[in-house]
Amino acid sequence: MSEIKADSWRIQSAKTSSAQAYERLRAAIIQGEFAPGARLTEVAIAQLLEVSRTPVRDAFARLVQDGLVRIGAKGTGIEVVDPSQEFLDIYYIRESIEGCAARLAAMRASDAEIDAIIALAEASRLADRSDVLGRAKINSEFHLTISKAAHAPRLERLISDYREIFASPHILQRYTPSDTRKAVDDHTLIATAIRSRNPDMAEMAMRDHLRVAYARVVRMAEQDRVTAAAEDDGAA
Repeated sequence: MSEIKADSWRIQSAKTSSAQAYERLRAAIIQGEFAPGARLTEVAIAQLLEVSRTPVRDAFARLVQDGLVRIGAKGTGIEVVDPSQEFLDIYYIRESIEGCAARLAAMRASDAEIDAIIALAEASRLADRSDVLGRAKINSEFHLTISKAAHAPRLERLISDYREIFASPHILQRYTPSDTRKAVDDHTLIATAIRSRNPDMAEMAMRDHLRVAYARVVRMAEQDRVTAAAEDDGAA
């Protein structure tokens, strides 16, 4: 298990502990915080989340149903499986619904909402590259503000359901300077298209942004596989 900051795992009170434990674990698996083959136990995860074992047990059961983990031998918890197919499916869905949200925002957003989107794009540009927590927060707010500006409640709920794979601190800390510049430029392009009330450009810019983001994550996963293989060869 990679080094994990306890604050990023602490359960909040807005939702049930079971729901939050499930969402946090699902996001961690999909984003690669737990590598395929990693074993997770109720005791260890309950301590990490600062909850009892019951919500963790419920979360484990849901993850098994999702196909993201398998049940280990008796007493060994669960084992993380390769989430690549799940991740790919989510990105296809996310590209479609967020592209639609950008299109609708260009058509329906109020002037105040557009000002907020432009401000968040600028905040993204000015953010300290080393502040991955701050950058992740700005990124999440940017995407969720666009979804709200679409004025389509059902669409907004769908996008919120996939917020787990917005660029996380875990992902952002691995961005190259070129990756960061591209992502920032994308935010500016998306915001500008929405301000210009250009639905076609807004949707195209958002779809391109998410395609590139997915390609980055695939590249990182491949780098991890190569590193792991080299380490296994060295240990042999």
